[in-house]
Amino acid sequence: AQATDPLRKGVRDVLKPAGAYKAMNTAYAMAGVKPEDVDVAEVHDCFTVMGAIGVEVLGRAKPGEGAGYWKEGKASVGGECPVNTSGGLIAKGHPIGATGIAMVGWCAWQLLGKVPPELQVKNAEIAATFNIGGPICASVCTVLKAPSVKRG
Repeated sequence: AQATDPLRKGVRDVLKPAGAYKAMNTAYAMAGVKPEDVDVAEVHDCFTVMGAIGVEVLGRAKPGEGAGYWKEGKASVGGECPVNTSGGLIAKGHPIGATGIAMVGWCAWQLLGKVPPELQVKNAEIAATFNIGGPICASVCTVLKAPSVKRG
């Protein structure tokens, strides 16, 4: 699912990007899942603050509480919902133009059990991604289901 936000200063709150929330909620609705159903996720962490905003957009933390989600270990492998088990975009060198497909690809590998064992989220069946373009003006969110998960 995709949504946009206005770029103009003073028109939006960049810490609560409405378009990002719209895209994520649309992706959840299209997949027939809720935020708490997600087992593993990748978020666009081009800057540290984006990791915090990302878990908020995913619906795993309330707005303004995303940093605490990471600090409490909830985003770690073995945590409530592991996020950026790939190392995130910063670890990849943030390859602009390839970030979204890299995130979706990693989540697919997670669902297929194809990542290194120390990074594998056990029994992962549903994954989500949150990717942005520009200063959080364009947001694309994806929900993936493992082949074993019934569609619908």
